[in-house]
Amino acid sequence: ARELIDPHRVDVSALEKGAEAGDAAAQFELGRLYQTGNGLAKDAVKAVEWYQKAAAQGFVDAQFKLGGMYYSGEGVPQDYREAAAWYEKAAAQGQAAAQFVLGSMYHAGQGVPQDYRKAAAWYEKAAAQGSADAQFILGSMYDTGQGVPKDSRKAAAWFEKAAAQGFAAAQSRLGVMYSAGEVVPKDKRKAVAWFEQAAAQGFALAQFNLGVMYYSGEGVPKDHRKAATWFEKAATQGHVGAQFVLGAMYHAGQGVSQDYREAAAWYEKAATQGVAEAQFNLGLMYDTGKGVPQDYQKAAAWYEKAAAQGHAGAQLNIGDSYGTGEGVPKDYVLADAWFLLAASQAVEDFSDKALKNRATVEKTMSPRQIAEAQRLSSTWQRGQLLHREAAGGDATIARDQPSSGGALKRTDTANLFVLNMHGQSITNAHVVKDCTEVRIEGQDGLATVTVTDPVHDLALIQIPGAAMPVAPIVKEPGELRQGDEIVVFGISPNTGSSSVGNLTPGIVSAVTGVANNTNQIQITTLVQLGSSGSPVLNNKGEVVGVVSLRLSDAEMAEATGSISQNVNFAVNGQTLKAFLDAHRVSYKDGAGDSPGQRPRAELADDARKWTQVVECWK
Repeated sequence: ARELIDPHRVDVSALEKGAEAGDAAAQFELGRLYQTGNGLAKDAVKAVEWYQKAAAQGFVDAQFKLGGMYYSGEGVPQDYREAAAWYEKAAAQGQAAAQFVLGSMYHAGQGVPQDYRKAAAWYEKAAAQGSADAQFILGSMYDTGQGVPKDSRKAAAWFEKAAAQGFAAAQSRLGVMYSAGEVVPKDKRKAVAWFEQAAAQGFALAQFNLGVMYYSGEGVPKDHRKAATWFEKAATQGHVGAQFVLGAMYHAGQGVSQDYREAAAWYEKAATQGVAEAQFNLGLMYDTGKGVPQDYQKAAAWYEKAAAQGHAGAQLNIGDSYGTGEGVPKDYVLADAWFLLAASQAVEDFSDKALKNRATVEKTMSPRQIAEAQRLSSTWQRGQLLHREAAGGDATIARDQPSSGGALKRTDTANLFVLNMHGQSITNAHVVKDCTEVRIEGQDGLATVTVTDPVHDLALIQIPGAAMPVAPIVKEPGELRQGDEIVVFGISPNTGSSSVGNLTPGIVSAVTGVANNTNQIQITTLVQLGSSGSPVLNNKGEVVGVVSLRLSDAEMAEATGSISQNVNFAVNGQTLKAFLDAHRVSYKDGAGDSPGQRPRAELADDARKWTQVVECWK
């Protein structure tokens, strides 16, 4: 890394003369001074001009810097294709940093067609020069067979190289490999040693695994106190397994003082992320009033979530709830159906009790009701709640749902856009309100609603798996003015494909929303049904708002006294950034000083990569 230049020790005029005379090194240094504002007034446009002159002469550092300017849109319109072209020039000259970034762009299909083989090839070049990031990713690709033939030995070798440089993720993966004896000889002590190095750097997965080793006494003497300490470090970072185990330890007083409130609090964190055992245990605590106020409705709600995931104990308990009417309307058909499901799993204690309860409840049921319970249980699939189309006789309708063999129904679709590679994303609060499940179209697994703000109509969603590319958020949202051109990128449910989407132009018609709401902007862009949560973009492709609502004529008349056509509203960029900052969500800052206007086709190409359809299931 170059030292920052002390302006008192630099003859800028001499540097300028050398640059004007065609000295590539001087041109590069002058560009760097303009980019950093170190000795010269900061000017990204001039920085780009000087970098271009040096890059055109083959100066590798200038080529790399120029790639970065195009990638971020600093001093030039953001252009991933142009960025990739300059990175490739620098990479071809052997610069490891450029090789790694180019590998990342091929990996993600950013500015170049997605190509895992080319990604692996560039990663390998950077890895051979000692790039720990490249070594770890290349190891992961050999581990999974992505872009290269699957080869666990090569994976371990690259992990070793990255780990030796202190790369925490590689250290953690090596710990797993030594613990399980994957390719390397099984060695619990070596596993602990690698876990300790990664855990000391704050790597949550390693902290959890180290807790497991202390808990079980593998590779280290058994020590529940140390286990609890490591579990808590991982749990506070959001590791769901650590949250559940820590809850169980507080519940039992194992390694920590018994504390039902703490147990319930940790169970709830894990339960909201979908851990069935945590949902079941939290239901028990609400059922008995341990650590939380006794609340049969909350108990039943948590039992039902765990039961839908196939937890036999939860299926037994929600059956009891429907049989007694505690927390849910009494319904013998649903009780019997859940008992049938619990009994079918042959889980000791739960199945025997479910059979006994089933025999008891069926004494009060008609043959038609028993047949309906059997039908519901026989057509049930994991992930579904049991619902009845109708009820007769002495049974009560538990919920008004269509006849779907116990399946949930998709009730609404909207849009979200991805904020960071961890998969944190934004949509509207009203989109996910009262959803039993939130899913992402075309993806396996459930999304998690982590934060909702009904006042500002924003919701933070954790989508399954990692994600990239990500949306750029406008750097200076307060600079948006009335009359500025914008576009909305939305994926309508009518397109039938989450890869298409619609790009619709318009302008900012007002910088406040309905009734002068300063958290909103008013836009003229046509907003279609199902476009809530869509990003509003400026002409540089930065997110300046989140589509929130379209007023009906009646609502508009009530609010303003007149009926206007094509009046739509979005949460403004200032409110969005305040929400993200308040909840410590990382996001990509847009290039606020990037001049000019990008073609709309490019805006659509970018937005399509980080906008997805979110589904509400009830």
